[in-house]
Amino acid sequence: MMTITDLFLLNSATLAPALVQTLESELNPVQHLQWQGVVQPHRRREFLISRVVINRLLAQRLGQDPQKLQFCSGPHGKPMLAGQGAQCCHFNLSHSGDWLAIAIGEQGPIGVDLELGRRARSPLPLAQRFFAPAEYQYLAALPKAQQAGSFYRLWSRKEAVLKAHGGGIAAGLEKVEFVPQQGWRLVNRLDGIDYRVQDWPWQGGWLSLAGHQDDVRLHRLDEQLEIVALQPHLYENP
Repeated sequence: MMTITDLFLLNSATLAPALVQTLESELNPVQHLQWQGVVQPHRRREFLISRVVINRLLAQRLGQDPQKLQFCSGPHGKPMLAGQGAQCCHFNLSHSGDWLAIAIGEQGPIGVDLELGRRARSPLPLAQRFFAPAEYQYLAALPKAQQAGSFYRLWSRKEAVLKAHGGGIAAGLEKVEFVPQQGWRLVNRLDGIDYRVQDWPWQGGWLSLAGHQDDVRLHRLDEQLEIVALQPHLYENP
């Protein structure tokens, strides 16, 4: 049986303030309490939009009332569905700039990461500090013009795996190693799971998905949070 993961992308900057102001009522009581505890305005807006979108997408897939969805934390603190639908619906989200990416699949674990790659400085010092030695050597050997793009591709793929695991960056970027010279083969010293990792160029950076999916359907959410199909040329691999 084919396992399909749906990947949704939203530019939150396109949402009208009047629409955003109506979203508070769609948070469940626990989410509303968490939202009230977010002080920084940008993060507060980001939290509100992402939780409402997740609620809508999961409720639509499960045929449930969004207010009745139950969430819990996994062994490493990763948010997960609890109760009805928990075993057949897995999700993960990522933010970068104004963009939000949400992955929803039938089989877990699943992780998504979006890196827009807007650092002005050379990424090599970061790679030397946090990546596996072979990854740093790979980047350092590339022409300078290619180093930043390849760095963000590596980072995005690594963090997608770390988010599927649930531990995030704290679990160790160096424990998730890729071999670009061998078709981006994954060497997983984190949990030994043979994740399938796919990526797409996005807005000058990279979008990566880690899980057990056989196929991926990409979608965009418009300024009214309605789902529209992405044009294939927008997410073709280079």
